[in-house]
Amino acid sequence: MRGQAIKLENLTEIRIERKFLTKNYLLHLNKNLCNGCGICVEICPQDAINALPSSVYEGHLIEKPSIDLDADSCILCGECAVLCPLNALTMRVDGKEIAPIVKNEAFPLLLKEIRVMKEKCDPECELRCQEECPTEAIKVLTKSSENGEILEITDVQINESLCLYCKRCELACNQNAILVKKPFMGSIKVNADLCPKGCVACADICPTHAIQIENDKPNVSDEFCIFCSACEKVCPNEAIKVYRDWIFHTDVKAAAWLTALKKLTSSVTVAKELRIKSVKRRTLAVRRREMHTHLNSKPPTCTRAEAFLKILSKYKK
Repeated sequence: MRGQAIKLENLTEIRIERKFLTKNYLLHLNKNLCNGCGICVEICPQDAINALPSSVYEGHLIEKPSIDLDADSCILCGECAVLCPLNALTMRVDGKEIAPIVKNEAFPLLLKEIRVMKEKCDPECELRCQEECPTEAIKVLTKSSENGEILEITDVQINESLCLYCKRCELACNQNAILVKKPFMGSIKVNADLCPKGCVACADICPTHAIQIENDKPNVSDEFCIFCSACEKVCPNEAIKVYRDWIFHTDVKAAAWLTALKKLTSSVTVAKELRIKSVKRRTLAVRRREMHTHLNSKPPTCTRAEAFLKILSKYKK
């Protein structure tokens, strides 16, 4: 029936489609990319996304956590697709990737970037960025000699639909040719006393390999963490806690974003964002008043000395 949401599912994907006479909406979940981190579950305004638990056996992850989408509750707003850190969820309108809530200026886009300064690339780097990428999002094109020696790096291609903005490539590049900006800032705390001996579930689920097991305890590299909190979800003893302190995003005025921000971070972060917005508004108001005053100011009146000089100049002529 036209206008009704329809759910289609197989082993690798879930699709929720709603077709109207003039618009077609599609929410797509790539199950292979999803690690069940639960960010979408936390922020969904309609509680249309359900978290499915992981399966851990003798410290090893047997089945990763996952999510399920409820077609009856979903309003296809696209909040989940905007905030998905693994690009597992995408929202399309008439085939174009865009979230309706962003199009209606009620929700921001995340500010994330990966930039490659190709002029700095040196073939002696052994293509470390490509080797380090956990999702194979980087492909380095080269020019080689007849014996296979790399003579020149001709291009560095980034598949942004796979990029997690984890900074592994940036830190691996010894030429400082790559700059990565993460959308999330935060920290991750581990209570090693609670970690079961031989458990590696957190390392198994981490999409950026930011967690390594050393002496039966997880060692976390904050610089590689994308703060998805999947490790927190799979830990059988609740030994891991992920904190998000800030989310970089485009400007937005609607309250829908503040609600999602509070769910993902804290009331302290929301208060900080409101203070920053308030300062920006005051600064803009002051600039507008200064410009208005400048445009409406009267030209200075002619002084007696200036009037005398004008008469004198005419007399000399």
